[in-house]
Amino acid sequence: MCPTGATQKDPDTGIVTVDEELCIGCESCIKACPYEGVRTLLPSEPTYYLDMEVGEADAPKHAGGTVEKCTFCANLVARGETPACMVLCPGRARWWGDLDDPESEVSKAIAGREYTLLNEEAGTKPNVYYLH
Repeated sequence: MCPTGATQKDPDTGIVTVDEELCIGCESCIKACPYEGVRTLLPSEPTYYLDMEVGEADAPKHAGGTVEKCTFCANLVARGETPACMVLCPGRARWWGDLDDPESEVSKAIAGREYTLLNEEAGTKPNVYYLH
């Protein structure tokens, strides 16, 4: 799939990331990804509204000519924190946690509920549950 090994899956969290230092922007991962639209080629260096960098210092850099995707804020997860979209969702419509722990909030949220897993037939063992 990726000729440079830029696409990596963390063995502990299962989070798939793209290393912007290794990515050459060939789009092989975009073509191979069973989740249409989740990977995007950033064709050129981004422009920013501010003259300074904002956000988490250890967040992945946005580099022109590379492929990006949601990392579930892997940098925050590595520090034991919760991904930003989970914290910032005003309706608390998103859950994060350890699906292997039956006492975790996320396990309790999906217990006994109907849900959909995207492209389960692709064999990727998805961990994002869409509750009905």
